[in-house]
Amino acid sequence: MGIMNFTYYPFGNAYVKISECSLDPGFSCWENKCGYTASNPPSDCYTGEVVCQHGNGECYGNLVETCVKNMTNNDASKYMPFVYCFEANGDASEKLMEECAPLFGLNVPAINACVNGQAGKTLTAADAKATAMVPNRNYVPYIVVNGKVLQETSLLLYTVCHDWQGTKPPGCKL
Repeated sequence: MGIMNFTYYPFGNAYVKISECSLDPGFSCWENKCGYTASNPPSDCYTGEVVCQHGNGECYGNLVETCVKNMTNNDASKYMPFVYCFEANGDASEKLMEECAPLFGLNVPAINACVNGQAGKTLTAADAKATAMVPNRNYVPYIVVNGKVLQETSLLLYTVCHDWQGTKPPGCKL
């Protein structure tokens, strides 16, 4: 995306139910057993049932977003407008997905096939692993610019533009 590389993992503060955490279920156990400090993660770290911080609606939304991200070949200029539409009112519902998808040239049956099939599970597992591998992640969205955590997410544009050493693009001349 121009002057920056952008990677989005729609997983948030979710976790995966794993066998080693049956007596102590929850995010902390999963992060300890499967996160970046885990020396020998169990085989089910990223393949079990996903539990989202804000419930099943958030899990559905994350699944839709990872499918759309994949369908657009991870091109943020194509999937982020959909994500913005889909999350605009905080209700990541199937109805809203069906309204937003056509606006951005996305195929609703293809999204549903991904969400309800093995592809969605595989993509979610990859997002879970990528999220678990982020050191010291205490909140979402978790943004890193040039190796430094951006505490104030509203400063993303300013920080990227400020740090860019080349010719500033038009978006940096605000």
